[in-house]
Amino acid sequence: MRPIALPRSRTRARSACALALLLVLLGAAAPAGASPDRAALRGDRFALQAAGIDDSLLRAAAEAPAPVARARLWGRLELEALASRLRDRVAVLGAIEAAVRLVLHPGGGSSPGEATLRIDYPDAAPGAVASRKGGETPARSSLRGAIRVEGESAAGAAYARAFDRAAAAPGRTRLQAIASGVAAVRDLLLESGHYAGDAAVDSIVPAGATTWVHVGVRPRGTVTMESFELEGARATRPSAAAAIAGVRRGDRLRPAKIAAARDRLLASELFAVVGDPRVAPGSAPDRARIVIPVEEARSSRFEGVVGAAQGGGVTGAIDLALENIAGTGRAAGLRWTGLGAAGTEYAVRYREPALFGRPLDASASLEAHVVDSLFTRTRWALGAGARAGSRGRVTLSYARTGTTYGGVARGTNSDWTASAGLSWRALAPSLNPRSGYSVSISGDAGRRREVFPGFPVASRSLSRGSLGVEGALPRGDGAALFASARSVGTSLGGGSFPAEELHYVGGNEGLRGHRERAFAGSRIAAFTLEHRWLTDSNGGRAYLFADAAWHELARPLAAGVSAPGSAAAALARTELSDGWDFGYGAGLRTRAASGTVGVELGLRPGASLGAATIHLRYGSRW
Repeated sequence: MRPIALPRSRTRARSACALALLLVLLGAAAPAGASPDRAALRGDRFALQAAGIDDSLLRAAAEAPAPVARARLWGRLELEALASRLRDRVAVLGAIEAAVRLVLHPGGGSSPGEATLRIDYPDAAPGAVASRKGGETPARSSLRGAIRVEGESAAGAAYARAFDRAAAAPGRTRLQAIASGVAAVRDLLLESGHYAGDAAVDSIVPAGATTWVHVGVRPRGTVTMESFELEGARATRPSAAAAIAGVRRGDRLRPAKIAAARDRLLASELFAVVGDPRVAPGSAPDRARIVIPVEEARSSRFEGVVGAAQGGGVTGAIDLALENIAGTGRAAGLRWTGLGAAGTEYAVRYREPALFGRPLDASASLEAHVVDSLFTRTRWALGAGARAGSRGRVTLSYARTGTTYGGVARGTNSDWTASAGLSWRALAPSLNPRSGYSVSISGDAGRRREVFPGFPVASRSLSRGSLGVEGALPRGDGAALFASARSVGTSLGGGSFPAEELHYVGGNEGLRGHRERAFAGSRIAAFTLEHRWLTDSNGGRAYLFADAAWHELARPLAAGVSAPGSAAAALARTELSDGWDFGYGAGLRTRAASGTVGVELGLRPGASLGAATIHLRYGSRW
């Protein structure tokens, strides 16, 4: 197709029209300041009067050259933005009751309108215009919260009380008080399980002596636990950890419940470190995951000790403890103690960390004490325990004990006891403490039944009690002072004191420098003071020690039906007199390739070095 050729005169006419249209468009796009009268005719330009107000925009306009400053006109949107800016600024300065007033008087014809901007403070004289630069406006009224809960018209009272309590705290500025009140409302939302909820200030309304802060609360439904996760755990199963922590899938999330879960994990001693919990989004808006960073402890252990003393032979003990079996938190243990002529002891124990999925643990134990020439004693016990805070533990148990006499003695006895205990452990680090303390107390009560040949069956009351205290104080870099005390006693209603109920001290049981179980009584107390030079946090140390023990036998000793004094003769290596005894010495424990090895040398006052007691130790953890 051939192009159509237009006449040259017509082409020039069209070019002139296009140029004229371009000039018109450029004139319409010219700045409003270049034609103030035309802008005023549209009624959207104002001359501003803002005396006494300190603001950078106003200063910039006032500092401009005189012709420009006189010709400066403000648009309606500019004035509204300036008023909002001033309102935010006085609020930041604390004058929350101040009112920013913008009054517009439209102009007529070609004259611009007039705008007046001022800030009215309640504490200023009526009609006065105030100017504040920095600092805090004095509080003239009390703050109260007016709470509106979305979807729950009658649920605002509790939130209002929380706001009022937080805002009334002394020593805070007005903005800090409002922020504290809103934070208290949000905390109450979390405590009620509304983790997806929110609270925000709607308005602040002065009303005489009270300033009402209107807060809108949007609960948005409760949030439940979808899963419980251990960040950094390699062996422990999350389901077992959740049972120990006392949380289950579907539980409503609350800060107190999450904090208690962390405390229970820390008290379980399965973890060396338990970090701060995090609440992470779940698969739905009303579900969340609890994530707790942990570092697992080497809780399973093997410990062995061999002792030698002049006139006391060789003694020893082995203790095997299996903790967190297969990542379930279950524990089992076995202990054997060889006491030479004083007999042999065995103990087996088992612990279930979570009873019926609750933060309660159950335990069972079986013990035996055999003295070949005198008696065989067995004891089994069932117990339950619960955590008390991050360091405490409460226990209840029921025990049954039976004794059969042999050798020179005849007869049997049995007893049942119910016991309760409370402990608090706050020593850190646990293997080589430098600071903190621990306390434990327990008590037993029950009845004892005695069957002796030729005598009627007898029954009498039985009670036991124990108290233990430990503490550590740091002594400069790499050193600590450690002290401990324990007291144990047994009381029976009437009659003699049975040999199987004796409590012992000596050697590895609290009085180093003496042979194993050198002293016994119905009541004993043992004290230890050590100055330790710590080499690592896993038990390595060098130390000096001083021990003291008190023992008392309140009644004559007996073992079933036997000749007078035969029980004491069978325990000839154990001294049954009342009094105090002391020991002192030094020890060393150090890391080896597979554990910790140690040696301990103890002496009693006035004894030669040849009469010292020696204990060799070995321990391993995994």
